Amino acid sequence: LMKWLVGRFKYAFEGLRYAFKDRSIAFQCFLGVLAFLAGIILQCSMTEWLWILLSIVLVVSFEIINSCIEGLVDYISLKKDPRAKKIKDMAAAAVFLVSCFALVVALCIFVPKLLDLI
Repeated sequence: LMKWLVGRFKYAFEGLRYAFKDRSIAFQCFLGVLAFLAGIILQCSMTEWLWILLSIVLVVSFEIINSCIEGLVDYISLKKDPRAKKIKDMAAAAVFLVSCFALVVALCIFVPKLLDLI
């Protein structure tokens, strides 16, 4: 049973291995680790942890999807094309929006806790 279960996740684990080699994804993971450590140090509540973890997972997931879209567009389009640029820009915009959400979550959770320490 365990072998079957691990086999089901083989491609996902391979994808994560590829993803963590990407500089943008690795950077987002680094920021996620910092947010995670801040949550530990500032003793976040269960609800705050859910928002923090949701933000980390969303940003990293969107960054992975963005990298896939960019790679696919580069693979399909051998020359510069305004349609390819539009696709890439829209994928980057999705990452930007999720990152803004994560920033708002971080500010709402961490700023009041940091101000309490002053």
